[in-house]
Amino acid sequence: MMKDILRGVGIGCILAGGILYFTNNDSNPSHADQYKAQLDELQTELDSVKKDLAVAQTLSSSKTEKNDGKNPSIRESKTETETNSESASKPVTKIILTIEAGSTSTTVAEKLERSGIIDSAKELEQYLIDNGLAGRIQIGVHEVDTTMDLGTIASIITNTKKR
Repeated sequence: MMKDILRGVGIGCILAGGILYFTNNDSNPSHADQYKAQLDELQTELDSVKKDLAVAQTLSSSKTEKNDGKNPSIRESKTETETNSESASKPVTKIILTIEAGSTSTTVAEKLERSGIIDSAKELEQYLIDNGLAGRIQIGVHEVDTTMDLGTIASIITNTKKR
């Protein structure tokens, strides 16, 4: 008799657990969907902040160039800009180049060629290969312009000193 009572209670518990499990999942929205929506929203906000940061860095670096005459690298870029503007056959174009994870030297060179920063993507690729920099492209946001030569652009996108 005791066995029958325990068996009946056990079966009742299993049935109650099953009913609660299936009815509880159907009535509440999935937490995974909520987290995915929050993740998508945060990713969008992160992208927006990255763009704002790149613009702020560009503005900040242009103010630094105007105010700081002691930094030799800034002086060099001013001299190159002045030299090019004096001979001014074409206007200076500045872009903010965003290099994402998985980008290769080929894709970066093609972006720069399409932007009008360099004349030939193949020349930049060959320069990177010749100097052992092809595999050292750094992800991030980089500011480049038409006054820069291949060596300067290569040093910026690889975060190395000009060779």
